[in-house]
Amino acid sequence: MTALAIAVLVLLVGVVVGAASVIGRVTDDEPSNISEIVNSVATPSTTPSPEPVGCPVSAGDQNSGEGVIAAFEHAYYTLRSADAAIALLTPGAAPFAADMQSAINATPEGTTYCMTVTGVSAGTYAMELDESRPSGKGASLYQRITTAVIDGRHFITSITDAEGIR
Repeated sequence: MTALAIAVLVLLVGVVVGAASVIGRVTDDEPSNISEIVNSVATPSTTPSPEPVGCPVSAGDQNSGEGVIAAFEHAYYTLRSADAAIALLTPGAAPFAADMQSAINATPEGTTYCMTVTGVSAGTYAMELDESRPSGKGASLYQRITTAVIDGRHFITSITDAEGIR
């Protein structure tokens, strides 16, 4: 198993566990939407990763399934914030949130990504993400991501490996 596959597995396990604990504690004093949550997260200590040439990346939003997927990847790679990523998950999302910050920290700062998201069916997407690390090494991830709309905003309900979805 490659280091990237291990990191993805740790990420998947960590997000769900953390999501259940974080989302289960929401109170009226906490931010109610992703922009408030992302803005409340501490600014990263480093300059955000540059966009790969020919592959613009977006900060995403919760206005669509594609938007929430982009927001999740932005939180992971650019903000390097598990809290911001976990805020985009439903309480029932797979148990991968607990060690998300560890997985983010294990991803070298300056790692860039390029992603392609394709709708498979209502609320289900196939994502190919090509990662480029500062060392010059890279990897491709293939994932199936499901989303749901809650109170007019899109959230991720699950992320599973989907090798060969191309």
